[in-house]
Amino acid sequence: EAEEFVCPAHCSDLAWRQNEQRRLGLYCDITLAFGGAVMAREYRAHRCVLAAATEYFSPLLSGGFAESRSGRVELQKWSSEGGPDPDTVEAVIGFMYTGTICVSAGNVHEVLEMADRFLLTRLKDFCGEFLKKKLNLSNCVAVHNSAHMYSLNQLALKAQDMIRRNFHKVIQDEEFYTLPFHLVRDWLSDSEITVDSEEILFETVLKWVQKNPEERERYFEDLFKLLRLCQMKPTYLTRHVKSEQLVLSNEACVKLVSEAMESHALRSENLQSGNLRRSACPAAQLPRFGQNMDVIMVIGGVSEGGDYLSECVGYFIDEDRWVNLPHIHNHLDGHAVAVTESYVYVAGSMEPGFAKTVERYNPNRNMWEQVSNLITRKHSFGLTEVKGNLYSIGGHGNFSPGFKDVAIYNPEQDKWLNLEPAPKILRDVKAISVEDRFVYVAARTPVDSDSEDGLRAVIVRYDVETRQ
Repeated sequence: EAEEFVCPAHCSDLAWRQNEQRRLGLYCDITLAFGGAVMAREYRAHRCVLAAATEYFSPLLSGGFAESRSGRVELQKWSSEGGPDPDTVEAVIGFMYTGTICVSAGNVHEVLEMADRFLLTRLKDFCGEFLKKKLNLSNCVAVHNSAHMYSLNQLALKAQDMIRRNFHKVIQDEEFYTLPFHLVRDWLSDSEITVDSEEILFETVLKWVQKNPEERERYFEDLFKLLRLCQMKPTYLTRHVKSEQLVLSNEACVKLVSEAMESHALRSENLQSGNLRRSACPAAQLPRFGQNMDVIMVIGGVSEGGDYLSECVGYFIDEDRWVNLPHIHNHLDGHAVAVTESYVYVAGSMEPGFAKTVERYNPNRNMWEQVSNLITRKHSFGLTEVKGNLYSIGGHGNFSPGFKDVAIYNPEQDKWLNLEPAPKILRDVKAISVEDRFVYVAARTPVDSDSEDGLRAVIVRYDVETRQ
């Protein structure tokens, strides 16, 4: 009876030997010329391998094009004037033979450009995943541009979200001021960018224009129209915006400033007269969704009738007004609250059904988001942030005299982890972090650990580095 023999190593060995023959110039029948016509760098290859490796070369070398007859393919018009780096070209051609390539932070953008041009879809997707892992504040602008250029949609969305959440930091990087007009315009049009104030965006526009005034001054009016002048302080409008030469020399900009100042004046009159209707304004009246504002939040509690509440309200300090915020999904009392750079976290409750639940308020999107539950059902515990992580300490439950537990929450992993417990029960806990290392805890602990009778106040310190 016949048996089929399969040798996986044969294919890889064959590919390796063909690539070695290419490197040595053996049996090659096609030349790839990278760069300009004068300074082109030439690479010899086998047309049958290139045609099998990608749909880019298959029709090009099939006989209907001049390249097939001449045995030479001119590959010009790259992002860099001289074409891709020779080592990168060698690596990508080698990938077409062997399916193996080493991608690094230094060559990923050129590899991605070549993968896109040569229709190497799997390599292109790999570059997208590589950039996603390496995404950070220092490269998010460049990565976002590349993702859009090469239609890497998931990478573009992740980079966009990072830029939005950190726009106030992104505009401190000089790379932002190398962006072309249409990208700066797109970001200023985005309502969800996180900024400390609209005044900073005005200064950002000025800085971008001043980097190349001869080329960029013609774009000033278009960018200025995207600023929400009604959100700037009246004194800033008068002292800085109105007196700026780029504004004074543009009739449309002067008109926008006048309308914003009139809106401020009318709003002031309405407040004094008790008329709270907001005046019209040519720019968006409301702050951007991502604008940083000082707000005091009041979350949950107990009604006069003894019901646990889910209401949430905010006091906008600069505007001296209270507003209703979205209700949290839980009914809360005895809950713990902690604030990080991006979110407000609320955990636990005296209501048994919500005693393990954790939610966070996203101010950029004005909504509550569910995250991983606490490990233990509890209330009246301490919750504080250190170096981006949350620490839950102590507390007690409806059928427990109290807890010693200490747990850490990693937002990136959305996961809680129990740590070494405290030496004693800690209930009615108030916690605060100091020096981004220590957590100071004020609490009450039972004199007798088996009984709730006889509580004494204690103050302890927890070191997140030694976890003691």
